[in-house]
Amino acid sequence: MSPKISKGAIGLLVLGLLIGSGIGFAISYMLVPSTSAHGLVGDVTVVALVPLTGSLSTYGENSKVAAELAVSDVNAWLNETGASWRLKYIFEDTSTDPVTALNKLKTWHGKGVVIYHQMTSSSELKECKAYADANHLLQISCMSSSAALAIPNDYIYRNIVHSLKSSKPIVALMKEAGVKHVIVTWRGDSWGDSFHDAVKNELASTGIACHDEYGIRFDPQLTSFTVQAASLNDAVTALVNSGIPKDEIGIFALAFDEIALYMADAATYPLLREVKWFGSDSSANVNTLITNTLAGQFAIDTKFVSPTYTPGENPKMERVREYIRSVLGRETDPYAYASYDIVWYIAIALRMADAYDADAVKNLLPKIVENYYGASGWFTLDENGDRAFADYELWIVREVNGTLTWTSAGTWSYVTGKTEWTIPIYQ
Repeated sequence: MSPKISKGAIGLLVLGLLIGSGIGFAISYMLVPSTSAHGLVGDVTVVALVPLTGSLSTYGENSKVAAELAVSDVNAWLNETGASWRLKYIFEDTSTDPVTALNKLKTWHGKGVVIYHQMTSSSELKECKAYADANHLLQISCMSSSAALAIPNDYIYRNIVHSLKSSKPIVALMKEAGVKHVIVTWRGDSWGDSFHDAVKNELASTGIACHDEYGIRFDPQLTSFTVQAASLNDAVTALVNSGIPKDEIGIFALAFDEIALYMADAATYPLLREVKWFGSDSSANVNTLITNTLAGQFAIDTKFVSPTYTPGENPKMERVREYIRSVLGRETDPYAYASYDIVWYIAIALRMADAYDADAVKNLLPKIVENYYGASGWFTLDENGDRAFADYELWIVREVNGTLTWTSAGTWSYVTGKTEWTIPIYQ
């Protein structure tokens, strides 16, 4: 069923893509009346479920700050266009815990909230899914990438690609690095399990061996990785003793902020420092890895590289990036750009529908996304409501003037399937 759109909102969204000098950006003309005879008035509430504590806190903080900027921008626009309502965001800390996320969603649903900005992990989103779908609660995610949640016609939209697609640049890097044998260690949750399976399948298609007999699935609540590090060392030792050269062995670590603790424990084994390590979008720009000297140096020694989708340079992205730097004093991540844009998607859809209606917003979102060029770039949604494609930026840890820092070392192109290095790490 198509959403009912008020006459006053017809012509609201006319987005022009202006492409020039290799950089695209959108100029939007919001043709709206100065007043509305009916519909939305006062504060319109959206609840953001965000991990401000726990293993995703770095990303949660970034996404929260980006959303706060977007809410300010949206309300300025609503004021300028004479809207009778304002967007009100409420941020709830989930502690990176699925049960907490669901409980807070239920609490706010009891207060009448039907639209949720999910800045949470895939496990948290998955925990909320059944309840949200059954009650027609719209969840728009800037962070979840589990392929297990790539489901058509549900009440989830995701502004990033899922792990089946994210596995391609990772395996391409392994191949370029000369790796022929891979051991995977991963978070034992929805995100980690689906990512592990996706990479395993991608490795099989390229002829690289995935040694699942040595795979290490760990509890997401762990704060010590001495057992896992010892097991990894035993596994690498076994491969080396079987005649496999160390430079053909790779470790793929699927982790959040705990990657720093894991690497600090792994650093006690010299052999683990002699093989190449690979990460994912969830380890890129993790602040704990550069504040933990032991772990950071280990990342440098192992040429640890974490691909994460990149929106490409554009003025909106740079504005959000600089704002987060000014507030948090650090480099941000692509989830934050997605978070900024989600606020605008919601606001534009609400303005068009002129009703606080999750189904109306849900039905409007695909066309809005398709015609919007934001901080996270331009893209379309696939049949599952997920970002359909993305290029990837390759992040490494370096020491610059005596300080550990995250640095972009190159990009991987979705179109060509090839890597372009600015800092070649495998030469």
